[in-house]
Amino acid sequence: MDFPGKTRCCGFPILTINERNSVAMVARHTMDAKERGADAMVTPCPLCHLNLDGYQVKAMGYVKDRIDLPILHLPQLVGLALGIDPQTLRLGRHLISVAPLLEKLGRVAVKA
Repeated sequence: MDFPGKTRCCGFPILTINERNSVAMVARHTMDAKERGADAMVTPCPLCHLNLDGYQVKAMGYVKDRIDLPILHLPQLVGLALGIDPQTLRLGRHLISVAPLLEKLGRVAVKA
């Protein structure tokens, strides 16, 4: 999917020195993707995954709207494609629920 933030930094590198701007970047990237119809976002970077999933609740305060966009780490998506159980992939540990995505994919939702 093409959206403005797809190749931009997620904001993790500035998280400890400027949390506000980092969270604003999370809000911008996730809302841009969601507004264009994304069901989820996948990142190859574990730090992007941490920031985009972990700070999305705070980011909702910036946009005054619910984002609820599941963020997957690339190996988790590959695991799903290979038929690995979502619980084995620790998808229940995400802060933003992946259950709607799993249901859309015809997979069983996971518990935390």
